[in-house]
Amino acid sequence: MSEEVVSRIKQRRRELKMTQTELARAADLTPAAISQFESGTRKPSFNTLSSLSDALKVTTDYLLGKKDRDPKDLMADPRVDVMLRGMMGFTEKDKETLYEFYKFLKTQAETETPSEGSADGE
Repeated sequence: MSEEVVSRIKQRRRELKMTQTELARAADLTPAAISQFESGTRKPSFNTLSSLSDALKVTTDYLLGKKDRDPKDLMADPRVDVMLRGMMGFTEKDKETLYEFYKFLKTQAETETPSEGSADGE
């Protein structure tokens, strides 16, 4: 497996603050399989890559290194789709409130210190 696929799986899992066990559960795989994918000792099948991309909320093209993430990739997360559709009916005041909340969350995320590795292979 290419180093890029290995690093993208691991990087995206960490961005989502998921453990290998949590990713395994979300992708209907075993924690051992996730560990093997992230170490490059095992290659995921197409179906497994598809499950991983769903669990990591990115496209398979992103995991394969064929393209970088862009705002359209947000739609791979069903929660984002629900939120965006719901926001279409918001008043301008509600949109402004939501924007202020976004800025607050972004600032919080930027000031958080990365946690140390977890017990399951991070």
